[in-house]
Amino acid sequence: MQDMTPSDQIRQPSRQELFQPELSHSEAARQQQRREQLAQWVQQQLVPAEEHLTNAVQLLPVGGDAGFRSYYRIQSPQGSLLAVDAPPEKEDSAAFVSIAGVLSDAGIRVPQIRAVDYDLGFMLIEDFGDTLLLDLLDHQSVDAIYADALTLLKTLQATSPDTLPEYDEALLQTELSLFRDWFIQQLIGIELTEEDEKLFCGLDQMLIASAREQPSAFIHRDYHSRNLMSLPDNQIGVIDFQGALHGPVLYDAVSLLKDCYVSWPEDQVEGWLQDFVRQHALLRDTDWATCQRWFDWLGLQRHLKCLGIFTRLWLRDKKPQYLSAIPATFRYVLEVCQRYPAFEQHGQWLQQRVAPILTQKIADITAVAATAVAEVSVPETSTVETSAGKKDQSVSS
Repeated sequence: MQDMTPSDQIRQPSRQELFQPELSHSEAARQQQRREQLAQWVQQQLVPAEEHLTNAVQLLPVGGDAGFRSYYRIQSPQGSLLAVDAPPEKEDSAAFVSIAGVLSDAGIRVPQIRAVDYDLGFMLIEDFGDTLLLDLLDHQSVDAIYADALTLLKTLQATSPDTLPEYDEALLQTELSLFRDWFIQQLIGIELTEEDEKLFCGLDQMLIASAREQPSAFIHRDYHSRNLMSLPDNQIGVIDFQGALHGPVLYDAVSLLKDCYVSWPEDQVEGWLQDFVRQHALLRDTDWATCQRWFDWLGLQRHLKCLGIFTRLWLRDKKPQYLSAIPATFRYVLEVCQRYPAFEQHGQWLQQRVAPILTQKIADITAVAATAVAEVSVPETSTVETSAGKKDQSVSS
């Protein structure tokens, strides 16, 4: 049966750490100007090609992501579209457009690009709607849904964009450092001793070596239930692929089958993985024990990284909606440490030093996180009037 990630077992920092500080006048003005500029740009893309469009473009915010992109739904005579604000100093729209073209050519359903301005960091793209695979998963539907998602993954991995960077040792190490820097030190509040540093340095080296052993393929890097959409034609739509790399072939299988947002019994995960390995050209000649170790150790690397990222999203970026994924992600880490003798010391350290603090103030953080999510998710509507050359943004809740 489905084991949804709980929102318990998290330590409570101060409310000042959780809530986004009130925006300065200059920052609020900058954000307002940015929305006005996006609405005007969208208007220019749609008119006069769509002459019957009203002379006001309404931007309705929709769910964002863990990056710096903002998404707005707009209605045109040809249907719903998404306007994307991807600040060029922080997001790579060119990578999104380039990879979208490669995947689309391979028959994979990705959002079609209607218009793009790389200098401004604006895009107008196809709207895939709001139905995530996560919304459809239960113990009856999961086998069929994951079978389709894994079949699609093999198609995706058969593509080979020439410009994809390598998932190299330096990047793997940088990601692992997020766990110590943000989760252990910032969230849990443990200052690592020299002996602790040595312990985790050894862990890093083992995980990086294992990742580099694997055959390489296209990896989405966030191939999971929140980045796969259910489309009206019964196809799966793929989003949020701009961070794709060339790297360990089992990485996306880990993202899907050991999803930070929903978890499943170990024997079920093993069955899905075995089917995937048997049918994969790059894996079927490798013995099962090796594939399972690659999968588990790569999962450990990913989940350590995710603990760091979820913490950073909260403490630095004031995005509390990822807090509820921390307990299940931490359980994944402990499970792998307990399964492999090479990680026995690491598992004991985490169980003894981290787990008691992580479970310390369950009720407080759950309540505060829920309040914060409600406060930051109030919808806004931005409207820019262009018929008389006047710009006026109104925000309503």
